Amino acid sequence: MKTYQVSLNGKQYGMLEKMLCWSRAAQLAMNQHINGYELFSDMLYEIGSPVTDGWSTFEIILEESVEELDLLRVLTKAVYPENENYFVEQIGKSFQCDKDFEFQIDLKF
Repeated sequence: MKTYQVSLNGKQYGMLEKMLCWSRAAQLAMNQHINGYELFSDMLYEIGSPVTDGWSTFEIILEESVEELDLLRVLTKAVYPENENYFVEQIGKSFQCDKDFEFQIDLKF
């Protein structure tokens, strides 16, 4: 399994922590490796979940989630450098990931 190392600033780190389920947020806080599939599925669910409630459109989600989408692209670029929108394009769809990997997130001061 490949491990990708990414440094985030405090704002990005805090945003990512809020996007993860409690167990992965705890892993992040303890500086442990996080399964890539689980990391991105959490992020996509957090960004896309309002789409399923009947009032939001994808356009509204994309407009309201600019910072979250930028963070998603930063992390995606580590895995798919040729397509930073690889996971963004899956918002609202059944999540697909053809790689087995994990992430180590460092807080950049």
